[in-house]
Amino acid sequence: MKIKIVDYGICKAIGKTKKEYVPGSSTGYFLHSDDMEFQERTHVIHPEKGLSFGISYRFETGSEIAERVDFICRIRHPKLVNPETNEAFIETTEEKDEYSDELGFDFYTFEFDWEMQLGEWIFEIIHEDEVMCSKTFVLEKNNETW
Repeated sequence: MKIKIVDYGICKAIGKTKKEYVPGSSTGYFLHSDDMEFQERTHVIHPEKGLSFGISYRFETGSEIAERVDFICRIRHPKLVNPETNEAFIETTEEKDEYSDELGFDFYTFEFDWEMQLGEWIFEIIHEDEVMCSKTFVLEKNNETW
């Protein structure tokens, strides 16, 4: 099986976005949206509150019949320290499953100042303990807003 990155960059949620409470995550929850719309294909991100960025991907199984695929989305990032819990995180991981005929997406939305850490943020899709694809974003200061 292969996983192909279809799109990447700055995106926005389409439809409803809901919180799924996840103990042990940097914010205590993950955001899940019905769909994502990619607005700008870029690997350079100027972080600001409310900004989302990420990847969309497709599984290539070699079969015409849709198969359910279990996998992990991992985002490796500079150290984030949640000021409420004092917990530090260098990666965010989420177990997912999708059918191979569906377009999947993984994204990060900045909600708090402490999340906006400059440096490399690497999105990875892991299947059966193997990194199947990755996309690196570089978060940089935008001199106009900092």
